[in-house]
Amino acid sequence: MKKSLIVILLTLFAASALLVSPCFAGGVTKWKMQCAYPPGDATYDVHAVRAAKLIEEASGGKIKVELFPPGALCSVKEMANAVGAGMIEMAAIYGPRYAGRVPVADVEGGLPFTWASMNQVVELFWDPKYNMIDTIRKGWASKDIFYLVPNACGSYPFLTKFPVKTIADFKGHKIRGMGASGEWLGKAGASPTPLPGGEIYMALKLGTIEGTPFPPMILETLKLKEVVDYITFPGLVAPPQTCIVINMDAWKSLPADVRKKLTDAKTQIEFYRANGEAYKARDDEALAAAYAYGIKSFTMSDEELRKGRKLAQSVWEKVAKKDKYSKQAVEILIKFMKDKGML
Repeated sequence: MKKSLIVILLTLFAASALLVSPCFAGGVTKWKMQCAYPPGDATYDVHAVRAAKLIEEASGGKIKVELFPPGALCSVKEMANAVGAGMIEMAAIYGPRYAGRVPVADVEGGLPFTWASMNQVVELFWDPKYNMIDTIRKGWASKDIFYLVPNACGSYPFLTKFPVKTIADFKGHKIRGMGASGEWLGKAGASPTPLPGGEIYMALKLGTIEGTPFPPMILETLKLKEVVDYITFPGLVAPPQTCIVINMDAWKSLPADVRKKLTDAKTQIEFYRANGEAYKARDDEALAAAYAYGIKSFTMSDEELRKGRKLAQSVWEKVAKKDKYSKQAVEILIKFMKDKGML
């Protein structure tokens, strides 16, 4: 009942928005875009800002995108609903947060112990042999949302208060984790604890959790270097991914040539790589500051990574059962990993 009410309210909001023409002088249309991450985070400063510019340039300046921080237009929790209902035209989000609505989002965001570099993502998503982005788009389209492009978010190491050198070291510890990541942590013997990003610092300080997988940038942006003692690489997946999504009606309103420009594989790959490198640069700065602060780092051995991947396979299988698009995406992912000798 609550979900139905939310959908009704979002639909009424979108309908009322249509009473005010989005067209401005000179035939310019204004789109609203909300980011799930605040200014200061690379997903806002890099990914969202550059995505807005990409849309504006591809449309020849006929679409102007106004960027809003989290909560300005709707709660982060409701962002996927808001985009699907047309309340906002665009969003920069972490897909797996909405996997309950769009199951394939768990795959595109990065399942535990799968790809290990931006190069692998580029091949997996855009190489005609795999072309996984097409399956991802079909999954989002079923909810009236167009999946434009993934955003590489550096690495995803474990940031902990205790040393982690092996998979067995997680046993008995409380680690922040949700979705497929939480599933994997549970299989590794940890107690996965769902928690919003903004609450991580205090939870670590109070001992509510003892660690979290997260891009290193958070060591600076949320000052986690003050409450974390160890970093373990390579983490769950490298890189994890946020994404840019667009309301389907807004997407279809774009001229065919503009849509073609925005989905051109070369354009998307260049966008993905540039954003990923910019994100990584911030991670590297945060890591340097963390090491100077006294935080120690470890790198898991290949043997431990194999153990982690073996545990992860049952998680992948569970995700694959959620809907037909998840099944197709996981099948493509497994084929890719076998081709690369990862399985």
